[in-house]
Amino acid sequence: MKKFFKILGIGLVSLIGILLIILLSFYKSDIPASENNERYFTEESQFIKIDSNKIHIRKMGEGSPVLLIHGSFSSLHTWEIWQEKLSEDFTTIAVDLPGHGLTGPNPQEKYDTDFNASLLWKLMQKLGYDTIAVAGNSMGGQVAYKMALQKPDQIKKLILINSSGASLKADTAKFKDQNAFSVFSLINHPLFSKLMTSITPKFLFEMSLEQVYYDESKITAEKIQMYYDLMLHQGNREATLKRFKQKAPSQFEELKTISSPSLIIWGEHDSWIPVSHAHRFDSILPNSKLIIYDNAGHVPMEEIPIKTAKDAVEFLKATEN
Repeated sequence: MKKFFKILGIGLVSLIGILLIILLSFYKSDIPASENNERYFTEESQFIKIDSNKIHIRKMGEGSPVLLIHGSFSSLHTWEIWQEKLSEDFTTIAVDLPGHGLTGPNPQEKYDTDFNASLLWKLMQKLGYDTIAVAGNSMGGQVAYKMALQKPDQIKKLILINSSGASLKADTAKFKDQNAFSVFSLINHPLFSKLMTSITPKFLFEMSLEQVYYDESKITAEKIQMYYDLMLHQGNREATLKRFKQKAPSQFEELKTISSPSLIIWGEHDSWIPVSHAHRFDSILPNSKLIIYDNAGHVPMEEIPIKTAKDAVEFLKATEN
């Protein structure tokens, strides 16, 4: 019996040792801001000081302004081809929200969608824009429509792309079924969430992109590396954990008051926010148009950028006066 327990003890110690080695192999310290700035700051980039935040934006083109807001775990890079196309007719402003991209963490430690909507209005004021068009994907869609709720007379057009905000309680179980394991399940776990501030395997980002893309062949090593680098940007992982603890009401029922022309864009194969939510937005927005793409997932502006940008330009031009 003693021999059995001795062998069992040796086995447990060995297992713990192996697990520690695996965890340590995934350990990654924050990437210094200067390093990521050198890699991802472009000639169109600039930092704008808003309160205590240094907001990274890319401004391109001429004409009436269009603000582009990315989703959770993303950055303004998700709009690269949209910016190229829309900038032929409009001034485009793509932004890294606090806790994302090169903007980095918010010293005030505020990250909810209400705060971000107010912050972006301050940004627009600083850039000298009174009225704007705004487009947002996923969490960025909720920020976009909250900007419209905060200042309805200053939003000329609204574009929601696979936007959050239309969830019902019944959706939760469906989401878990579709994504049995995802970065969300780790962030919401009390133990793993804390580990993720220092132990962040790159394969998680590849897995997440495979979930948000319909056509996985479009996922490149360069894209995975970019998402990984920007999540490891100094302070962004800690900011992400704080952001997930801050919930603002969706205000979905208030969307019936938005009179601005609205375009709802959705990838039919979205496993994060089902296409049924697109119809909810379409049913409540008074002046909306809905386009569903059968060859895209959660980020159609990134996965099928040429087609989605063309439809967005047509919408913006048609409603511009």
